[in-house]
Amino acid sequence: MKRAALGLVVAGALSAQTVEPAGAGALSRGLDAENGNRAREAVTAYREAIAAGAVVQGVLGLERVFSLTMQEDSVLAVLDTLLPRFPDDGALRGVQLRALVSLGRSRAADAAFHAWRDARPDDLVPYRDYARILLFNNRAAAADTVLRDAATALGSLQGLTLELAQMRAGLGRWEEAALAWRAVVQEEAYYESAAVFSLTPTPVAARALVRAALLAGSGAASSATSAAPPTIGVRQVRAFLEVAWGSPRDGWTALSAVPVSDTAVAVWRQFGEEVERAQAWGVARDAWSAVHRARPDAVVAWRGAQAALRAGDAATALALVRGAGAGDSTARVDVAVPLELEALARLGRGAEVTARLAAESAALGPDRVRSMQRVVAWAWIRAGDVPRARAALAGATLDAEDEVAGWLALYEGELAAARQALRHVTTPDQDVVRALALLNRTTAPRAPAVGAAFLALGRADTTDAVRRFESAAADLPDAAPVLLAMAARLETGRGADGRARRLWQRVATEHAAAPEAAEAQLEWARGLRRAGDGDGAREHLEHLILTYPGSALVPQARRELDALRPQVAS
Repeated sequence: MKRAALGLVVAGALSAQTVEPAGAGALSRGLDAENGNRAREAVTAYREAIAAGAVVQGVLGLERVFSLTMQEDSVLAVLDTLLPRFPDDGALRGVQLRALVSLGRSRAADAAFHAWRDARPDDLVPYRDYARILLFNNRAAAADTVLRDAATALGSLQGLTLELAQMRAGLGRWEEAALAWRAVVQEEAYYESAAVFSLTPTPVAARALVRAALLAGSGAASSATSAAPPTIGVRQVRAFLEVAWGSPRDGWTALSAVPVSDTAVAVWRQFGEEVERAQAWGVARDAWSAVHRARPDAVVAWRGAQAALRAGDAATALALVRGAGAGDSTARVDVAVPLELEALARLGRGAEVTARLAAESAALGPDRVRSMQRVVAWAWIRAGDVPRARAALAGATLDAEDEVAGWLALYEGELAAARQALRHVTTPDQDVVRALALLNRTTAPRAPAVGAAFLALGRADTTDAVRRFESAAADLPDAAPVLLAMAARLETGRGADGRARRLWQRVATEHAAAPEAAEAQLEWARGLRRAGDGDGAREHLEHLILTYPGSALVPQARRELDALRPQVAS
């Protein structure tokens, strides 16, 4: 229908607003047609609804249908007739502004806003709604103008803080945006997600200002709300931002100081789930531990134990499982017992694992007891007792590609068998990757010295492992750079920079063509920098860049060289 004809229909509708109560029947038919993708039928029904008196509902229906059919301008014809009769109706004005902004008719939208503002001169609603529409359409600068006009006309921006927060974030005024979001969340806690979404793009250089604004209310803050202590909602915004920014530990620091309450525990639970998704297992362990301390619950304790195991903290996992309480009997057998056995195994407490498995054998059943023999084997391996580990597996069914069989073969120096098994691990962890890095670089079928080195590492005897890896390099020349690099990484990991530099130097000079040579130059430079030798560090970084231009480490070397230059110059 042409716009003029549509105007006549609407004009007629206004004189027939008592045809039926609120046009309920026509609205129902319109919704059915809209949901069934029958646009023409829906338009007809919504026009009938307007004629029957359901003006706002009918116009909103037309807006939806015309938007879906990409005919946004069609709803303007209806409004051209309705708005002179209802000049200060906010719903109709909102439809008009949304259509004009969506169509890119900025001047017409501004004129429509001015007309609405003039009809309600002392009301913030025209300013608020127009600013929201502009922000939704990514026009933060235009929204800023509207909000400035509101401050001039109304004398303050009270009631427009949400729009102010969104606008400032859209313009990249991050500290001001954080202050505004703080004020919003202090009053209405359910805006936390919106605040996190808005502030997540904050660049690294501005994040310290955002942190301070959220928790301290510093900077441009002057209102009583900004000066008040941050609510738990504001702390939640800060915590979830830290997760998004890759600093989940700082997020937990912001939340953990909150006094225990039902609300605090609920927020800690949400945070625990969030850091689990981010695989920040150490932080997840702490969050679930706090929830369990505040509101003891076996399931929560077990969840914390799982996170602790994934974080490599078997001692905390064991404490959580044993302090969890009985819980559901089936869940205890399915969840708690395996967690306890795994924690004991990682701690190398083979005799205790054996005893606990025997005590729970009736509840577990023979099949699960056999499957748990692998855990017993790991416990004895951690204790450095390979014969007992093999004895533990006597009743278990292992094939040549089983991971436990692979590790036992490696510890006994049977490299060919270990290679076959570990290559088929479905989700290799860091230990498997490290083992394969060696196994894929040598064709030797056996190397007892290498097995002894990995066994020492499995027993967490780093000193012995370093000595054995370095010694094995002489026995296995084709894998010597890998073995020396493993030893060097272990020394670096425990802060023995001098010994690590000696090993990296051997890799860089004796195996300059090996894949590990570029890493050796980078780590050698880092060790020299930590020792205060800036010139030496610079020399090795430049050598890496010039000698290994195709290395993936070159960008990192360039960054470290740039960071080093001010020190060298001084």
